[in-house]
Amino acid sequence: RTHTMALANAFSSLSLAAPSAAGLGFKKSVAAFVSPVARVGVSRVTFVVDAKQNKVARTLQSRTERLRNKMRKSEITTRMKKVFLKAQALKGMDVCTDSDIGELELLISQATKAVDKAVGKGVLHGNTGARRKSRMSKYKQELRRDKGLLVA
Repeated sequence: RTHTMALANAFSSLSLAAPSAAGLGFKKSVAAFVSPVARVGVSRVTFVVDAKQNKVARTLQSRTERLRNKMRKSEITTRMKKVFLKAQALKGMDVCTDSDIGELELLISQATKAVDKAVGKGVLHGNTGARRKSRMSKYKQELRRDKGLLVA
């Protein structure tokens, strides 16, 4: 019986009514229910990043990404140009052998590798990469057809 009286006296000072939280946010209104000792036990680390710092970091990041993307696109353009120039040179020749076509296929495989890498990194859209690879293989097929090297 004395224990129940002690408990009743201990809880008599508590109120279930909401604190006057007019204009307070959720955290502050909840904090009114929690004793300061209970709030000290919570260990939370917060980092405050100024908008200016974030803006500067993002600018540097986007600049390096843009340069990398430009480098990849330039590599693709250069490799495709080599393929087209080699195909034009072989088209102008009177006699074209399989070894000449092999050199062209090596250039095409290098260009295809560069295109696939760019598509994988998100520099080029997938359809753009497929279109460029198709264009190179079309040049090779036309060359084989013109020189009579197309094997069915």
